[in-house]
Amino acid sequence: MASETQSQSRIEALNERARQANLRGAWDRRAARAEDDVRPWVWRWKDILPCLLEAGELVPIDDRMRMRTIGFQNPSSKVTLSTTPTVTVTMQHLGPGEITESHRHTRTSLYFFIQGEDTATVEEGELQTMAPGDLLIQPSWTWHGTTNKGKEPAIWLTIQDTGLINTFDAEFRGSYSGGGVQPAAKSEGYYRDRLGLFQTSAALETEGASFPIKYPWQDTLATLEALADAEESDAFDGVVADYQNPATSGPATLTMGARIQMLRPGEETQSHRHTGNGIYHVVRGSGTVSVGKVQDGEETLEWGEHDTFFVPPWRWHHFRNDSATEPLILFSVNDHPLLHATKLYREEQA
Repeated sequence: MASETQSQSRIEALNERARQANLRGAWDRRAARAEDDVRPWVWRWKDILPCLLEAGELVPIDDRMRMRTIGFQNPSSKVTLSTTPTVTVTMQHLGPGEITESHRHTRTSLYFFIQGEDTATVEEGELQTMAPGDLLIQPSWTWHGTTNKGKEPAIWLTIQDTGLINTFDAEFRGSYSGGGVQPAAKSEGYYRDRLGLFQTSAALETEGASFPIKYPWQDTLATLEALADAEESDAFDGVVADYQNPATSGPATLTMGARIQMLRPGEETQSHRHTGNGIYHVVRGSGTVSVGKVQDGEETLEWGEHDTFFVPPWRWHHFRNDSATEPLILFSVNDHPLLHATKLYREEQA
């Protein structure tokens, strides 16, 4: 019978032979993937805006560069093609008189408009004007193209489920026949209104995964203010509401959820943690998020208006509004719909 030393030597040789063949035995603890300690992160508006404006002067939108975007990368992450393992976050710039030609892709997109005027996206033939705070949803495989008729650059946050699409190797893209922006044959609110209180005998159809919906900022803000007036609040997120898809009464998209929340002046939430990646954009105000790291306790990140930050999955976190007089408003996107669908969503309170 082989001695313990001989057995260990043979096991090490076996492990090495398996590695050379791109295999790993369950007994080979050293070959197990080390935990990727992804840190929370803040992308600063003061860094983003100058880069975008200079790109507007130097980088043309043409057949090679169909749209002018700058991607958000977390330097602590091993994921290089996505901001998180599931989603990619970019900021998009469209100069005066420019267009992004109508196209469609299997990635789902969310547009959160930040600045600009007289800009509109045509989605599946519906004209959707864009004003700061508006959220536009482009479900998978729906046509969309944008025109800036204003005098100033239009800038918006774009979040896509790129990581998920890459995982399934399901990336497909199509360009609109004839180029340019698809003609607007439907008035603004066409899909939303047809999915609301009134219906007709004509079928409401699209080739995409769902219907393109716009959530106007004035409606979103009015909802937050009404909830605050009614003192309807969550201990962990403040005054909070999820964007609902009127076609399904579920989350905003099949793969990504969207949320708006308000912290009243001086408010600090309680700490909790949950599965799922969280990308937050500061719509108004300034504050902090304190996030529990895997090994080293708590890390506090400060941010201001138009900054964007990331909270990794299953980390304790709580928010604070720095202002004693003004509310703090955060827009966020998460991958909770996938976790709920597969019963992998978990939440724990401190």
